[in-house]
Amino acid sequence: MSWTSVINGFVRSKQFAKAIWVFEKMIEFSVKRSEATYVNVLSCCANLEEQSGFYQGRQKHGYIFRNEGVMTVFMGTALIDFYGKRGHLEFAFRVFNQMLDREVCTWNAMISSFACNGREKEALDLFEKMKVDGMCPNEVTFVAVLTACARTKRVQLGSQFFQSMRCQYGIVPIMEHYGCMVDLLGRAGLLTQATEFVNTMPFQPDASVLGALLGACKIHGAIELGNEVERRLLELQPRHCGLYLALSTINADKERWDRAADLRKAIVEAGIRKVPAYSFIDSV
Repeated sequence: MSWTSVINGFVRSKQFAKAIWVFEKMIEFSVKRSEATYVNVLSCCANLEEQSGFYQGRQKHGYIFRNEGVMTVFMGTALIDFYGKRGHLEFAFRVFNQMLDREVCTWNAMISSFACNGREKEALDLFEKMKVDGMCPNEVTFVAVLTACARTKRVQLGSQFFQSMRCQYGIVPIMEHYGCMVDLLGRAGLLTQATEFVNTMPFQPDASVLGALLGACKIHGAIELGNEVERRLLELQPRHCGLYLALSTINADKERWDRAADLRKAIVEAGIRKVPAYSFIDSV
């Protein structure tokens, strides 16, 4: 088994610190590193919960610069993804601009970095530049641009992008794209349209799509719709504490104290433990 395979195994099991430790041992014992080695270890640095993740990634970037003659497309893309996930867009964009060769994945990483860090305009501008430069967007690109539209409540533009996927690029939207559209409509306060959109999907919505709708109900205080979405979500994830707590908050905000108390009581009676986060509700 190769060292890179060991690192990859730790990455898959989300044991990022161990993967980084193996990489450092490779350096210590002068084991040759491949492109995949660097991509995997940068992914670890991007996903480390500790603040040291940024420091670790900066070290790896410096090591690549000093010891590798060529920055490959995938290594550069991994660096952009790392800096974007750590919130350091100036470093991400610097790497992007320094790259002589870029693939679709490179553009996607930079657009996603902008979209997820409050720089939605730059994300959409870069999407247009990508097309001008002759790059054809793919499924991942549209997740990023729809995210940018959702966070800026640009309903018309987001709807145009969603329609263009199939009509202009021959891309069949998948669950993530539908989730982005529900998030867009919900953030804009268009709960009726968001509900209709969910109900006319060509497949059953998953928890992420329904969670986006529930998040909108939480923002706009839509109790009745929230309770209906609750029923559908609890059928999918009956033991998820985050759902009960979000619904309890919606009802408490509208002074429906009995309903709020019942939901919190259900957590105790079912023996459901609170989880650290429930992203598609708590992040809105």
